[in-house]
Amino acid sequence: MLAGFGFVAVAVLAWVIASQVTAAGGVKYQDHALAAFTPVEESTHNNNGDSVCVAGFQASQPPSENKGDLNAKKGSFLNPVQLAQGAKVKQLTLFVNDNDGDDGAHVFLIRKRIERGLSPQFKGYTVMAHAQSQGAVLNTMRKFTDATIKGATVDNSRYYYYLELVNCATVEPFAAQIGFVN
Repeated sequence: MLAGFGFVAVAVLAWVIASQVTAAGGVKYQDHALAAFTPVEESTHNNNGDSVCVAGFQASQPPSENKGDLNAKKGSFLNPVQLAQGAKVKQLTLFVNDNDGDDGAHVFLIRKRIERGLSPQFKGYTVMAHAQSQGAVLNTMRKFTDATIKGATVDNSRYYYYLELVNCATVEPFAAQIGFVN
């Protein structure tokens, strides 16, 4: 009987621990190394007509990596995102060393509708989240998070997803992180 009681106690303890993990939100994370993003001449949020950068349009420079960061390269960079069907995006986070008090880095999680006959073809473009660095701190990786998600449920049958990075100043972006639940 004592062995049976021990089994029940262990089972109850396991259930309590599992409940706490679920109660904490069960958020999973997908990391994207910004040094591996593809540079593009211009992007939706950084072009000759419009830019999120305080100083205006920033032309892209070829990327270089320095111990995990994008090594202070200005401009626009893109990267595809693959999330599980039905996942719910909870947050977008930018990790960056921003020591420029005037400007910084921006990362956007984009959802683009794919549909035969979509007209105009630009319809169905949604910025799901936008995280940006602020302020200046020298030689310190900081975290900036946006938890206000538009269209949070992933639908791979109707949309594709990607990240757009706009690096406005000589800051060093490290990673974009997408928090989600299944």
